Amino acid sequence: MRTSSSSRHSSRLRSSLAALAAAALVLAACTSDPQTTDPPIAEEGPAQDLATDMPVFVATTEAGRVAIDGASGALIAGGPGTVATPDGDTMYRASVIDGHTVVSTLDARTGATTVTTRLGGDLELAIASVSGKALALVQPAPGAPNGSLPGLPMPRAWTPIVVADPSGETSSVRFRLEGNYEPEAFSADDEQLFLIQYLPAEAPAVYRVTVLDTATGEVRPVTGRFKSPPERMPGVRLAQVYDPETSQMYTLYSNQPGAYAQGYEHAGGTSHDMTEETFVHVLNLKEGWAYCAGIPEQMWGGTAHEQALAPSPDGKWLYIVDSRDGTVAVMNTSSLRIKRTAQVDLSGSDPATDDATEDVRTSVAVSLDGATLFVASGASPGTVSAIDIESLTLADRWASPVPASGLGLALDGSALYVAGAGSIAMFDLSSGETSATVPTPVLDAIIDLDPLPVVVDAAG
Repeated sequence: MRTSSSSRHSSRLRSSLAALAAAALVLAACTSDPQTTDPPIAEEGPAQDLATDMPVFVATTEAGRVAIDGASGALIAGGPGTVATPDGDTMYRASVIDGHTVVSTLDARTGATTVTTRLGGDLELAIASVSGKALALVQPAPGAPNGSLPGLPMPRAWTPIVVADPSGETSSVRFRLEGNYEPEAFSADDEQLFLIQYLPAEAPAVYRVTVLDTATGEVRPVTGRFKSPPERMPGVRLAQVYDPETSQMYTLYSNQPGAYAQGYEHAGGTSHDMTEETFVHVLNLKEGWAYCAGIPEQMWGGTAHEQALAPSPDGKWLYIVDSRDGTVAVMNTSSLRIKRTAQVDLSGSDPATDDATEDVRTSVAVSLDGATLFVASGASPGTVSAIDIESLTLADRWASPVPASGLGLALDGSALYVAGAGSIAMFDLSSGETSATVPTPVLDAIIDLDPLPVVVDAAG
């Protein structure tokens, strides 16, 4: 995750854009409605006096997007199945009422419903477009648990998909596609819908990227960056981030067979005999191509709790971190090749394992000037490390204020927000001290935090 002056808080578009940071293809369904949770009592003590400096956050969780009041920690809007625009300002929730699906458009700062749209049938929200002018909804597969989308490739021979205008100004369009599909992202102009196609349809084992022309209903494979034929490959999504500077979505996948890695430039070696590999799948939403970019072999086999990625503020670089051994890889987003790799001392990091808490994971953020990469990891409580990007060496290290599950960067770059263990802490980068901590009722692990800028009422 990163925040820049041109794009204040470019969200990763995970979860709502096809299983963000999922450690497996199956996400746990959550049936409780967090909007009914009573606001928590604010933490007492001197730190609480500064909590009013904390903004409204839009947080990405494995189950959906949520808006959180930074001053009190209370939930404003969102929850399981909620999707949002990349900037987080607008959120969408769907409710099935009397055989119809009612889509509510919510203001993330207030939780107020600004408009509702009524659609026929039982549908689940899958993704929102970058512009916020288009939504993709899918009819759940037979036997699928409630809230299973996105990221659960259930067996299905046909996939009903609805593309809707959340404002209701234009009519929705319905498609019944033969095969097993999951919406991944809209094109930059909202005219095409990229889909993950699972094969075989009724016994999903591999996937490929396809695209639906919403005007004609035609579905076709997405070619490679150099017009190469599309590939079919197995994969488990680990992390995902959308970068508005390049209009590219980067998804970290694991468990790709060796044959698919041939021809990629690996900084860690040239062997293709490993059975478990990791690569970055790049999807360009403006030009409409897909590409699998190789990463160093020492990063293969990591989990969603151990690996994270973030683009630079100018979009020229993609940083990939593996906290198991402190590997940091720098990918050029134009050539899609690894240009630099280093081992960084992340002593104190203790990423979650299968036996550890699911609320802890490796998280990264990039400073506004693009000079520092912040990494948080560890359950006891771990560390926040500052890595000098030019030299790829450790510049500083602080004790993490909470067991970290997600990071966010203040809009002015002066602080890090660290989420974990049911609380959000504000971490002053100049002093390395925690200046405020508030509890939050969000039960799902927060993957990242995007602070929303304060809206000034001109009339006031």
